[in-house]
Amino acid sequence: MRIISHSAMVFILFCLVSFGAACNDAVDDDAWGDDNAAAGDDTGSCKNGEGYCAKDGHPIRCVDGEWVESEPCGQWTYCNFGECVEMFIDFPSDESPHDGLIEWWYWTGHVSDSAGNFFGFELTFFYGAALLRLPAWMINVAVLDEATGEHTEAVWLDFGWADRNPNELNLQSRDAVVHRGLEYVYEIAGATSGHTFALTLTDTQGPTFHGGNGIIRMSSRTVDSFYYSRMRLSVEGAMDRGDGPIAVSGEAWMDHQWGNFNPFVLIGWDWFSVQLDDNSELMFFVFRGDENDPSVIDMASGTFVTPEGDQVVLRQEDVEIEALGQWVSTRTDAAYPIDWRLRVPKLDLDITLIAMLKDAEVINPMWNYWEGLISVHGVRANDLVVGSGFVELSGYAGRPLLWWLFPDAWN
Repeated sequence: MRIISHSAMVFILFCLVSFGAACNDAVDDDAWGDDNAAAGDDTGSCKNGEGYCAKDGHPIRCVDGEWVESEPCGQWTYCNFGECVEMFIDFPSDESPHDGLIEWWYWTGHVSDSAGNFFGFELTFFYGAALLRLPAWMINVAVLDEATGEHTEAVWLDFGWADRNPNELNLQSRDAVVHRGLEYVYEIAGATSGHTFALTLTDTQGPTFHGGNGIIRMSSRTVDSFYYSRMRLSVEGAMDRGDGPIAVSGEAWMDHQWGNFNPFVLIGWDWFSVQLDDNSELMFFVFRGDENDPSVIDMASGTFVTPEGDQVVLRQEDVEIEALGQWVSTRTDAAYPIDWRLRVPKLDLDITLIAMLKDAEVINPMWNYWEGLISVHGVRANDLVVGSGFVELSGYAGRPLLWWLFPDAWN
């Protein structure tokens, strides 16, 4: 999830539900287990109540011992574990900017070249059309170069009204560009102090609706937000260290979040994204509840996506996270947790997340944060798994600049 590293938009949350309340039946704690063993097999006997989603999105349920295909899910619904589940996000229009307090679009990914050189990248547009009563943008670009050990970044402010074409996504500012047409293929480009990239990202899985219906609570201190991810994007393109473009390929992740929540009342958060080699994905975030004690949790939630594409809502009590070390910034003196063990007992998931470069702090006039590429290894359902991902840590380097300038405005 992306908070401060993201910005902008009003949406009258007329049917806001409390964090994950809708669709609990569709993502029941035990629903994902054996049901998908039948996925793809629409012949023979089955157990009543079993269900899965066909590749074209049709729900398929077991009725009287036989698999029965239903009509495809309509607008404002999606197929999950063989059922059509309500959600509150409409494509393609909701991928474009909204009129609201805050909104952000965020891409991270990992790519490599033919020689095995490994890169991580981040591109984020934060928009606050109503936050400061101005069409203000904060753009962040970062690249991790494993071969050189460099983490280069660029952060800047911009002003301008958003392009609200409901059929396309067009974001552009100085050294960062994003374009998506009718198909979910993203052309992105960015430049840091030492690297440039131009990449084509293709969604291979479809969106994941966090909270089960696309709405999550933004801690106990503020209101809900709309939030979805595209957790599996294939990447082709070029990375340039300054001596010419290098062909690269890999995988990426997209987050899009917006609403009328106020990010400046938040104390801080830890956000985890994981892509495993068994084609499952995990997103989990923790809102902290005490500025002086990171162990105090205000609220936590997440989503696990099975290899078949079904979405399981994760609650605070489902996930155990243990920091294995600490890294202290020489620029802000912030002490960040570093390297983690993450366990989800009900999914038989036990993984270790290792930061590929510890010095991955992003100095941001809105809010300093740490955004690092991770390697992942561990066990899921007794099978060894490996993968990659990103972790974002905010609030460890103190309050944002705007909070200190206008403290009364955020209360």
